[in-house]
Amino acid sequence: MKTILIPTDFNEASVHASQGIFGNFPDETFKLIFFHAYKLTDSISDLLMLSRRTTEYGTIPEAFHKACYELKAKNEPVKMLQIEYFYGSTMAAFRNFAEANEVDAIFYPGHYNFNKISKYSIDPSSFLNKSGIPVIKEMYLPVPIAEETIIEKAQNSMAEMA
Repeated sequence: MKTILIPTDFNEASVHASQGIFGNFPDETFKLIFFHAYKLTDSISDLLMLSRRTTEYGTIPEAFHKACYELKAKNEPVKMLQIEYFYGSTMAAFRNFAEANEVDAIFYPGHYNFNKISKYSIDPSSFLNKSGIPVIKEMYLPVPIAEETIIEKAQNSMAEMA
């Protein structure tokens, strides 16, 4: 089973974009981890309460949860799906996070636009590419082309030349 880390701002579009992963690893099963990165606060009281944080989980929209449920239900290769928060802004912290979650690859499509959901949100792109973990930027969405379409295109281009 491949564990794929996917940055998200908890918009259901990030869930729909993640369907492009499956073609990159045919005949594989997946554990998908959607994560959002937060900078650690400087407040000692906030740091002491970090393990008790549930407010972040309460801010995830219902539409995101619904999209995750549909993704798992419609895609047999998805065996597990979870939501995690990464707290930190250093490469060492991110590598520890990835190692603890046994991440095999990171899915970060080129069209992803990071949106802050809190004043402590940080753009994960700064450490994703430097992590040493393979980053999948392109989506593999096979689009079958009918043979007639190829023949029609060839005929049309020959007709234009004449």
